[in-house]
Amino acid sequence: MHTKKGLLQQRKTGDKPVWKTVSHKIKTVCIFISWPLLITLHSILTALLNGILIKRYSGDEGQNIKHPSMFLGFGSLHYSLIRNIKPKHILCIGSRKGFVPSILALACQHNNFGHVDFVDPGYDIRNKGKNWSGVGFWKKPLAKYHFQTIHLQQWISLYVMTTEEFILSHQKGIYEYIYIDGDHSYEGVKKDFMLLWPKLRKHGLMVFHDVVAKGTLDNGKFGVKKFWKELKIKEKIIFPFPKTSGLGIIQKIYL
Repeated sequence: MHTKKGLLQQRKTGDKPVWKTVSHKIKTVCIFISWPLLITLHSILTALLNGILIKRYSGDEGQNIKHPSMFLGFGSLHYSLIRNIKPKHILCIGSRKGFVPSILALACQHNNFGHVDFVDPGYDIRNKGKNWSGVGFWKKPLAKYHFQTIHLQQWISLYVMTTEEFILSHQKGIYEYIYIDGDHSYEGVKKDFMLLWPKLRKHGLMVFHDVVAKGTLDNGKFGVKKFWKELKIKEKIIFPFPKTSGLGIIQKIYL
């Protein structure tokens, strides 16, 4: 039992119990001060990374991106799915300058697992009706270094060719996640689906961009919306926004 005199002596001599109490209080104060700071720093770093992804890899409003806040839009959805599913093999068809491929590769990097095969023929305005806003970027000499900015080169491989050419040269490839954003014509997206559905593993996901897009682009008529409506697969979900693009996801339940 501690007497009042004994407690006073402890405080004067700096015995351990008092020091421990003071130390604990200091640590508690530091924790309360540091958490808001850490949260702020995390928010700043996240915004910087998102800014690089959006600007360097050409993210736009069609991906539901919000520029002032550096919100990644559909990129966040792709990232979350890859982080949770942890697929070993991912296939990405089409991208103007690599926004979605970079997001997929970043998720693999953070998982420390998985790899992205990115396929784009590198069409530009000279391929009218086929380029779908493509600017021929992937045929440029420096394109092969494009994903090194945030050290993603280990997690992604670039193939400058059509979907059909890729499938012919990679006949054994099977994927858990396939993203289609290439030829947006009805015939083109249907052909991609027919080529790639057999390459999707059971329970895998196939994701389509521009499932609500209408009209024309670069002399090509949008046909993904029509094809999406024709799909008789029950396991599908649609994000019908923004109204100029949208996103659709199907799951392969049966082989």
